[in-house]
Amino acid sequence: MTKHTTCPRSNAAARSGLNVAVGVVLSGFAATSLAEQLLEEVVVTAQKRAQSAQDVPIAISAMSQARLEETGVDNIAQVLPLLPGVTGSTAGISTSAWAIRSIATQDFTVGSEPSVAVYIDEAYIGRNTLSSSSFFDLERLEVVKGPQGTLFGRNAAAGAITLSTVKPQDENAVKLGAGAGNEGQRVYDLVANGAVSDQFAVRFAYHGTRFDGFVKDVINNENSFRDEDAFRLSARWDLSDSVESLLTLNYGKQEANMNGAYTPALSALAPNQEYVDNVERSTRDREENTTKGANLRVEWEMNESLRFTSITDVRDFEYALAQDVDGSAADALIDGFLGGVTGGVSLSFDQPAVLGDTFSQEFRLSGATDAVEWFAGLNYFQEDVSEIQQLNAVDTLLGLGVLAQDQNSTRGDNTGVGIFADARWMVSDAFALTAGARWTKDEKDWCTEGSAALFFISNITPGQLCGTQSWTDFSPRLVADYQFSNDVMAYASVSRGYKAGGFNTAAADFDGDFVGDAVASFNPETNTAYEVGLKSEFLDGSTRLNIAAYYNDYEDLQIASATLGGILINNASKAKVQGAEMELTFVPSANWQLNASYSFSDGEYTDGVLDGLAMSFAPKNSYVLSTRYDMPMGGNTLSWFGLYSYQSKFYYDTANSLEEAGYGLVSGRVAFIPASEKWDIALSGENLTDKEYASFRADIGLGVGPSINRGLPRTWKLVANVYF
Repeated sequence: MTKHTTCPRSNAAARSGLNVAVGVVLSGFAATSLAEQLLEEVVVTAQKRAQSAQDVPIAISAMSQARLEETGVDNIAQVLPLLPGVTGSTAGISTSAWAIRSIATQDFTVGSEPSVAVYIDEAYIGRNTLSSSSFFDLERLEVVKGPQGTLFGRNAAAGAITLSTVKPQDENAVKLGAGAGNEGQRVYDLVANGAVSDQFAVRFAYHGTRFDGFVKDVINNENSFRDEDAFRLSARWDLSDSVESLLTLNYGKQEANMNGAYTPALSALAPNQEYVDNVERSTRDREENTTKGANLRVEWEMNESLRFTSITDVRDFEYALAQDVDGSAADALIDGFLGGVTGGVSLSFDQPAVLGDTFSQEFRLSGATDAVEWFAGLNYFQEDVSEIQQLNAVDTLLGLGVLAQDQNSTRGDNTGVGIFADARWMVSDAFALTAGARWTKDEKDWCTEGSAALFFISNITPGQLCGTQSWTDFSPRLVADYQFSNDVMAYASVSRGYKAGGFNTAAADFDGDFVGDAVASFNPETNTAYEVGLKSEFLDGSTRLNIAAYYNDYEDLQIASATLGGILINNASKAKVQGAEMELTFVPSANWQLNASYSFSDGEYTDGVLDGLAMSFAPKNSYVLSTRYDMPMGGNTLSWFGLYSYQSKFYYDTANSLEEAGYGLVSGRVAFIPASEKWDIALSGENLTDKEYASFRADIGLGVGPSINRGLPRTWKLVANVYF
């Protein structure tokens, strides 16, 4: 098996550009030193085998742990806008919308699944709630764009985000880190790696964050906040020279009130002002999320050409939400909207219990001959989920409490089986063909029960209504690539993507009597994707340029819309998305690097009532510019980093009524690394120009304009690390 060692991080590897050398395992705890070479090789595992990214005929972006620290991003929603063709938005712990090439999921209930698949240590994560925590002790992040059904265990219709944690190493090492900044920021890190023997090693990692926020609820006298603690314990045991096992346990807890939106039109303090420091809410907002998981990976090198891999993953989450729906204290207006009840009424939305547990098992067999590399796999996924949603009309004038309530209770049992295979045949020394296929079967059992007084999120049901649906799909993939030289490769591909169908959380009212008649299902969405690309390095290995152009044709696109019976998902539209992406890295010298990336995406719905409208979460133009310069200082290093990201206007909704104007954000970091490499200290800042923007907008249905989740203002923090 591979020897796992903790190595000092080279400057180029630890602080490289967007095309970072993620194949260099950045798990060591020593601080960085000056680079000895220019462009680093980018090694990825998107095709289940270690390959240089320049040799992989897929549009893929990767970031190392050091790059994530350098850019200042803390979670998936923050990192995605830094990559071409990828966008993200968030209004809370579980309400993240992640889009790849203009395709996102806008339903945050348990009835549907995300269009962008997330994998942690190669295990499918079915809910954003399970993958919304902060990054810590990561080896790399990879974003693979376009359908990937033959490469990953489950849904990847638009693309896949993979997070790989650092594995236990064969050396003893400890890292201690702490930091503080404005807005009450505190950061705590502990990583300890122990080599118990030549065959057994363990690793423990803890990451804690505190954020006391930038908006104050003056009615409840509470600042916005977000607190998080996350723990990971992993153990690697080499059972023999050919068998390695890795067990990873994780636990995380998040608590926040930063999900709460506010409605400028209803503000008494600052009427119609979008970006304010003080807001008024009648009820306190709160989110709590607890996640637990275990992952067991076993690899067996059967011989020099065959490898067997087993990945077993178990996870569960408990989530709760309380939110002031109208984002204001304008209770007299809300009372009037409801017809005049007590003179003062507030609307609150609660999810007192959202529970889920998942089990997945994947078996893979991979092999190679002189001309063919291949792998085949079997994946099983099972999920139990339940959710309670409540919309309450609460009297705030006479102290009468809850006056009326809609409640919807749902539970689901989802199973999926996939059989997939992929093979690459070297037709000649320069020309290769890759073919893959996947067969999928999904089955979902669903029950819902509703009671309604307001008829906003639920219909009354005559008891519990249940239903079962199943779907099958066959998804092929074909790729041709040609190596013009050791430094230039071109490729063309066609593939099919698939996303499972599901159920709406509220029952369907077919006859208009406000009584739910049956659970309402929706069908899978599919995507036929075409892509051409070029990957190249030139100017004596100092420059890397990768470009790709694509065309995606979506059928039965799952669209979420607000109705009198709640959020309803229909297969309402076809859509077409076309675009191009570029990533450029230029290294003028060993201690200076420049990066640029650009994405153009033109996506629109092509039939029905949405025909001609732009797709949501889909800016047409976005780009990122960054530079890093490592200044030698008598054996020490002062590393400077700056980044500017821009995205043009986009819409939060399918009706194109909630627009976010284009904006750009500036971030930077300066770090001092002494010659001993035993410690480092860094000062970083985000949104340095204090740009005002929204991270989410929504129509609350009162005809008074949208509610807003404000984006983060200027923040800074000072972080120090010590390595033993």
